[in-house]
Amino acid sequence: MLILTNCMTDVVDEGCLKLSNSLIKRIKSKDSDVSILTYEREHQLSDEHFKTNKLLLNLKLIRRIRKSKENVLYIPFPSGTLPTALRIFVVSLFAKGSLNTVLSMRGEYGLLAKILMKISRSELVVFSKESYDFYTSFVNEKKVRYLKAGVDTKRFDKASDNQKLKLKEKYGFDKNRPVVLHVGHLNSGRNVQKLLSIDKKYQRVLVCSTLTKDEQDLKLKEKLIKDDVRIVESYIENIEEIYQLSDVYFFPTKDVGRCIDIPLSCMEAAACSIPVVATTYGELNEVIGCDGFYRISDFESREINRLIEIALNDKKDPRNTALCYDWDNAVKLILQEKT
Repeated sequence: MLILTNCMTDVVDEGCLKLSNSLIKRIKSKDSDVSILTYEREHQLSDEHFKTNKLLLNLKLIRRIRKSKENVLYIPFPSGTLPTALRIFVVSLFAKGSLNTVLSMRGEYGLLAKILMKISRSELVVFSKESYDFYTSFVNEKKVRYLKAGVDTKRFDKASDNQKLKLKEKYGFDKNRPVVLHVGHLNSGRNVQKLLSIDKKYQRVLVCSTLTKDEQDLKLKEKLIKDDVRIVESYIENIEEIYQLSDVYFFPTKDVGRCIDIPLSCMEAAACSIPVVATTYGELNEVIGCDGFYRISDFESREINRLIEIALNDKKDPRNTALCYDWDNAVKLILQEKT
């Protein structure tokens, strides 16, 4: 198998890159014969790196893929629906083996993009039932696969009560006040301003993606800081500890294209047995209502705080639901396709 990607990086605190790097590294660890071909971002795990134009038209790359006749797994970083559709179509022209394209996020597709996706030879790999339904509305359903994936449930696991207290002390939190956490981008498109609606009796925390620092909404940042929301902007290697010290995970994003289809932060929190108060964004629509998952249907402050209070008191564990999204399940399915 050849993996073609521009997503390889060592700093993985952004959804698409985190999903892509986790998938690539796990496939490589299971099958040493897999070759990783990179463009744009070069990485130490790259077997070969190519400089390409925006349509991936590079003679050496084309020859490399055509000559091998191996199956290709294409993992692009999202960059607009039409450009993505064009690149998928181009890769499908010179891939001799089967071609699967991993689409971690969807946007609004125009007619031309839909036509290109439909006539390309690529099968599509998606991470939400919602996206599966969307793509099969204009692509043959046999060309779309829906995987439940995205969580390392060994790394993200429940902490004991004593461990939780020690972690709160380690990171400078008040051990006597519940922590409400959100991890992601600091911009209004993600709806993180709703942290301001949460009662100040909770310690409200926003851990920002360092890779999207240039996209921060500075006015919103100022409002959050003024309202005593704790903002963490440094890269946290052991991010599982932040989930484990928290008491509720809050996910207010609702607009399509503002997050990957499977919000990893929600599933990682759930794997740590932290209850999740969230919208029905993407794949969350399939788990809202399961133990430990609570649906935000009204963004009024009173309703948000009511849900947080219920989540704290119910003591329902969402980890069993998160286990269904363990990476091992998805990697096995993708490697089966190779054979």
